[in-house]
Amino acid sequence: MMPTIRATARTALRTAARAFLALPVGLAAAGLTLAGQPGRAARVRTRLTSGEGAGVGSGPGVRWTGGRVLGRSLIGLPLDAAAFVLVGYALFNSVRNLGYPIWYLDTDYHQAWGGPTMAGVWTVHATGWLLCLAVLLHWPVRWLARGQRALDHRLGAARA
Repeated sequence: MMPTIRATARTALRTAARAFLALPVGLAAAGLTLAGQPGRAARVRTRLTSGEGAGVGSGPGVRWTGGRVLGRSLIGLPLDAAAFVLVGYALFNSVRNLGYPIWYLDTDYHQAWGGPTMAGVWTVHATGWLLCLAVLLHWPVRWLARGQRALDHRLGAARA
């Protein structure tokens, strides 16, 4: 059965949000561990990694400890930073391109792409950015999130 566009968009946004939050949550969890609160750090890490449909981070096989939280924060730093920058860029440019009339109404927009009217300029910028956003969130962020989930699974899994 083919997923609907709405379900696909919801999954993409959820994946992007988790990928974006991995860096601040990881740093907060590492800080809590270093401050002597590994239990709280484990709860913070579990809250990010557990969720509906994730399949990782919930259930009896996953157990975060202070050392694993620190290890995940250090090993996952490049992935988490890349996802944070990429999704942050997407958020910034979404506000900028979708709100084009708000930011650039008092400028000379007659020579801008889609000009000479503001409606044309906004249509070109909004449509172009939505297409870029679909590509940006569909492949690179999904790959980064997949790597983050793999790290969470490998480092958070309890060893028997």
